[in-house]
Amino acid sequence: SHKDCGKVQDAYTLRCAPQVHGIVHDTLRFVRKILTTEINSATDNPMIFSKNEGEYNIISGGNFHGEYPAKVLDYLAIGVSELGNMSERRIERLNNPD
Repeated sequence: SHKDCGKVQDAYTLRCAPQVHGIVHDTLRFVRKILTTEINSATDNPMIFSKNEGEYNIISGGNFHGEYPAKVLDYLAIGVSELGNMSERRIERLNNPD
């Protein structure tokens, strides 16, 4: 309550922490899922599959391309920077309460 202090409401970083932390948690889960899939994917180019003794299928593709990991790491950077921003503002309030 701000009955006697002249403030209307608590700071944004205090009121909205659960919403920001929630979406960052969802972001971390999404990024982990994508990176786990990418880490466990075949990246050799070309890929060579054994058919029979002495016979192989050779397939060349773009499996080495890092677009998907790059995009989700950008997404992760956005989430982490939001947490950092909120944390910095709360630390500022603790150090300089006026």
